[in-house]
Amino acid sequence: MPKSMTRRTFVTTCSLLAVTPLVGVRAATKSGTVNIRDYNNRDWIAAFKQAFAESDTVEVPAGLTCENINTGIFIPQGKTLLIRGALTGNGRGRFVLQDGCKVIGEGEGRTENITLDVRGSNCEIKGLSMSGYGPVTQIYIGGKKPKVMRNLLIDNLTVTKANYAILRQGFHNQVDGAKITNCRFSYLQGDAIEWNVAINDQNILISDHVIDHIDCTNGKINWGIGIGLAGSTYDNDYPEDQSVKNFVVANITGSNCRQLVHVENGKHFIIRNVKARNITPDFSKKAGIDNATVAIYGCDNFVIDNVEMVDSAGFLIGYGVIKGNYLSIPQNFKLNDIRLDNRHADKKLRGIQISSGNATSFVAITNVNIQRASLTLHNKPQHLFMRNIHVMQEATTGPSLKLNFDLRKDVRGKFMAKEETLLSLANVKAVNEKGQSSVDIDRVDQHVVNVDRLNFALPGKR
Repeated sequence: MPKSMTRRTFVTTCSLLAVTPLVGVRAATKSGTVNIRDYNNRDWIAAFKQAFAESDTVEVPAGLTCENINTGIFIPQGKTLLIRGALTGNGRGRFVLQDGCKVIGEGEGRTENITLDVRGSNCEIKGLSMSGYGPVTQIYIGGKKPKVMRNLLIDNLTVTKANYAILRQGFHNQVDGAKITNCRFSYLQGDAIEWNVAINDQNILISDHVIDHIDCTNGKINWGIGIGLAGSTYDNDYPEDQSVKNFVVANITGSNCRQLVHVENGKHFIIRNVKARNITPDFSKKAGIDNATVAIYGCDNFVIDNVEMVDSAGFLIGYGVIKGNYLSIPQNFKLNDIRLDNRHADKKLRGIQISSGNATSFVAITNVNIQRASLTLHNKPQHLFMRNIHVMQEATTGPSLKLNFDLRKDVRGKFMAKEETLLSLANVKAVNEKGQSSVDIDRVDQHVVNVDRLNFALPGKR
């Protein structure tokens, strides 16, 4: 991460939505559905306020465009905005969802340069097409009021040609229970989904999304990835109150971006069922972030399972770094069923690069097949298990498998486990394009070493 500005500080700077005062509308006294066309269409803002005061559901009918929404409109508690036509604005317009509010798109329902600002529990946003580079984000989840927002549902959205699609800022409040599912994100300059400094959130599911062409082209740093989740300050003690935690990212198909899934300072999470193609440094070139399908910084207790990558950079699992200080080495995790095939890539790309350690750290890497890329491990976790590994890298590029356990003279050596260490390798094959053994192992001094079916010899234990 860049020293001058991290991703989390950048989105903090950009998120002015939460501090802008808005004027609400009193709860309605009537029920039923009204057509916004029946109100004063020369002033859509006044029309929406009156319509919500008189009905439970306000409909924007098919064929109607409500233009120039340029300020905030509160949707009263329990009310629904049904969009079959279109809402357009200048980037400053937004609808604020309070408890029990719904924004539903049907048919050709769409918004352009409008933000949906979630500030309540039991809210739903679904069925919409959304676009526009005017606002920072199409959906904002935050606000400055300390509260718990429960049971958020975002489903079946199409977001294209915009900055951020969904931005959560978790500084001041908590989300308990959120499902973000079945969306299509394309041609974004910001992130598809950014869950930022969400240190109090829990029970978060992000699943079944298609992400394509996320590319920061406007020169802003730290913009332009698929899905990002970030805690707060890195700390070697991994305090729960600083971590983003208790979430699942699953069933993600991504292509044409710099990073697909990104987690900083996370705990207790699962990333599962990811398909990636063309995740390369060609995108978001000024974003200040590494190139990887999955990037993990300073995380503890996680699982990454069933990831298929083609012509893509692989994994980067590494330290948190603040002003050059290495903090929070990854620990206690499992990688399983990982496939990376770069045999037809037009450039050399990162394989799987892992830094792991600490005195009580367990790491398991199982069922991995890598073609034309390397598997590299730095540092020494207490217990390392590797099972069913097949790696092929071209000889001119370097070894297929690198095990660099010895960092005693490196500042990062403070994370090396020193007691009760275990190395267990079974069915591990590392070769070059000719099928010859291709490994670089600097030192083996674990207390217990178990090996079975290797195509290479370990250096003598010292």
